[in-house]
Amino acid sequence: MSHKPPFLPPALGLLVMLAIFSLHFIKPLTLLFPNPWNFIGLIPITLGAALNLIADRELQRAGASVEFGNVQGPLVERGVYRLSRNPMYLGQLMIAAGLAIWVGTLSSWVVLPVFVFALHRLFIRPEEKRLLERHGPSYTAYCQRVRRWL
Repeated sequence: MSHKPPFLPPALGLLVMLAIFSLHFIKPLTLLFPNPWNFIGLIPITLGAALNLIADRELQRAGASVEFGNVQGPLVERGVYRLSRNPMYLGQLMIAAGLAIWVGTLSSWVVLPVFVFALHRLFIRPEEKRLLERHGPSYTAYCQRVRRWL
């Protein structure tokens, strides 16, 4: 039986962004990054977006699927996939952390651990299972060489 989440990873990313802004405006706890220091958040936002684009390009070049749940094509182990098994999720997390810095309040940081848990539970574990079923020992060896996040 296939595990199908109620939404796709980009939708979860959008929900996280909405939660970060909502918590900031509804319950803005301690200000951690006052203006102009909050603009430091643009660095992880930019790096996260670039990481997503680079990872997507690597998958497309290899002829691998970028569609959630569809593990067609080869196991991609080059480029950013030599550093992280989940560079796109890492990119989303960097964008969320950058937004939390940009809004500047402590309340927005509450969302990040929930985001990591949801990514792991809803997407990473099922994807890893499908990749193991498709690629077997080569995926196991890849997992031993490359960390899940960084």
